[in-house]
Amino acid sequence: MTAKKSFKLTKGRIAAIISAAVVALLFLSLIIINIFIPVKYLTAWLVSAEERESGVLTVTFLDVGYGDSTLCELPDGKVLLIDGGDGAYTHTLALLKKLNSRGIDKIDYLVCSSVLGEYCGGLAEILKYKQVGKVFMPQVNNTGITQAYASFVSALGEEQTETEISQYGAGFAGEDYFFTFLSPSSPDNPLGFYSALQTTASHSNMLNISAIMWLEYAGTSFAFTSSAGSDALNAVVDDYQTITQTGGRYAPLGDFCVQLENCDIVSVPGHGDDDCTSAQWYDALKPSVAVISVGENYSGYPSAQALADIGSAVASPMLTSTRGDITITVTAQGYTVN
Repeated sequence: MTAKKSFKLTKGRIAAIISAAVVALLFLSLIIINIFIPVKYLTAWLVSAEERESGVLTVTFLDVGYGDSTLCELPDGKVLLIDGGDGAYTHTLALLKKLNSRGIDKIDYLVCSSVLGEYCGGLAEILKYKQVGKVFMPQVNNTGITQAYASFVSALGEEQTETEISQYGAGFAGEDYFFTFLSPSSPDNPLGFYSALQTTASHSNMLNISAIMWLEYAGTSFAFTSSAGSDALNAVVDDYQTITQTGGRYAPLGDFCVQLENCDIVSVPGHGDDDCTSAQWYDALKPSVAVISVGENYSGYPSAQALADIGSAVASPMLTSTRGDITITVTAQGYTVN
């Protein structure tokens, strides 16, 4: 008869069992955490949330490299997010960290202002990890027009979020603020930029369907320009002059309407691209502050031409590449820039 071998728990075996248990526990913990918090963005949730002040509009142009993302904390507590950067991990992490540091779990209004990757590249992740009330987006028949836009549309379909086409007059209003689109015009307009894109998906036409937007509160106005092309900028000015010179109200939204000459802060379109600038645009707005969302890029943006056009109104534009996040706080007494 063969004697049974005795099993001894040597120090090596005990250490191996403990190590395996620790690994299994860690793996299980990561699975549980990932149900509630994405592990790859874990540090974005390890922040303390600041208390948000009511009755104040806070607009933050986020430093997301060569990309655009603007966070607007509205005076009634609602949240508007315009774009999500290029989708690079570090930029999406920075955006999520900013949202969490402001205690933002729900984005009431999300704008996809452009089909270009540096604007919509990070929006799929935002839809995945934040609750979104309503999305404003361009009318594009070919949803695969860019890879970033295709990913955004796919994520949007999975979340089944309410959507509305970005077009002149669309928007929303609170008791004492309003947000509206100045361009593009309706997709039904046969002479509009949407119609031109459906005919020819050129880079110029993609620029011209980018949203031009207006936000106003307590007498302070912002013009957000995404990657709007020069033709789109000039068309807004021409339409505005035509309507107002005959006594009409431009981009009316309830009791509100847009007055371009009252613009205080303007975002510079296309990171300062030659194809996205217009002296006529800046001459019409005469802003006090110009913000350029830009980072390291191969084209040397902002261009000399864009800076010259901006300089007709604002001597020293502010760049996220040198200042980091740029925050403008608006109260009934005016605005401050940080």
